Amino acid sequence: MSLEKKVVPTLDSRALDTSRFDNVPVFNKAVPGEADAPEVQRCFGGAWYHKVMSSRDTWLGIEGVITLGEFIPDDKRFGLDKYERYMDNPSVYMGGHCDFESDAGLGMNVGYEDQDTSKPLDQNSPKVAWRPFWRYIYSDIKDQDGNVLRRNFNSWNISDPRNFQYYYLPGDTIRMSVYSPAKDYLQLRIEIIEPTTIPKYVEQRKRYGLNAPGTFYSPIFHSEGQGSGKAALFKRVNSIDQFGNEGGVAKVTDAKVTPAEWKEVYLYREIDGTLQKVPFNASRRASMSCPDARAYTVSYEGLEAQKGAERIEIHPGRTK
Repeated sequence: MSLEKKVVPTLDSRALDTSRFDNVPVFNKAVPGEADAPEVQRCFGGAWYHKVMSSRDTWLGIEGVITLGEFIPDDKRFGLDKYERYMDNPSVYMGGHCDFESDAGLGMNVGYEDQDTSKPLDQNSPKVAWRPFWRYIYSDIKDQDGNVLRRNFNSWNISDPRNFQYYYLPGDTIRMSVYSPAKDYLQLRIEIIEPTTIPKYVEQRKRYGLNAPGTFYSPIFHSEGQGSGKAALFKRVNSIDQFGNEGGVAKVTDAKVTPAEWKEVYLYREIDGTLQKVPFNASRRASMSCPDARAYTVSYEGLEAQKGAERIEIHPGRTK
């Protein structure tokens, strides 16, 4: 008899009421039974990234307000594979890990330069905006004899490039949240707090017929173990990823991302039967700057560090 369970990979974002994650109150007291801050993990090769991670505990998600930085590519690392593209690509994202890893946030991605969508996009189209992405993994499903009926499946997804309202630009201040609205599921939400005032990006947005971006909701995507009462880890990451280099040695590059400011970051948790959020500050996190701390300028001047704030500039060229 088969024990295969039906796993629905995604649910429509309107399928569940997620309003409990709106305007969550801040809890500033000690959390009874909270796990200690985590130990720093080993770096995973192939990218330049600054990651801040939580303990494994009964967290239900993470929320942060960030002003997006500007990506400046390295012209020497253009067209080094079969595609006419820069080999470095920045991302700023969150994620969770319970049984498997999930990542969701923004990556600098190809898109249209104005409202004309008649020309198809491809790998070497211009990268014009920070656009939402989300990645999730299915677990193996086995029968009663332990035979695998389906292997892990890694699904990468990106917002529709024809939806200009989901083009986020350098200088935009947004609230990014990744949370569990139902057992075994997560959702990404991106809300605009204040649109950019950088003149060239104000003009770019006008070409799309917009003054400000909209609020993005991803589908509710499968993330096994989340929201089940099991211990889960959450993170925030600022990165320069490198095409074709995952798991390898990060290539030195003069690409950089100007300072991005996390103004406040919180973790969601049930406390006394109520959903609340606690500051993701130094007492409940570990940070790693990979593969070389010289590639980052991390500062706190003018920010409220007790609220999880941090300013991050990425400049791998300074390690040479």
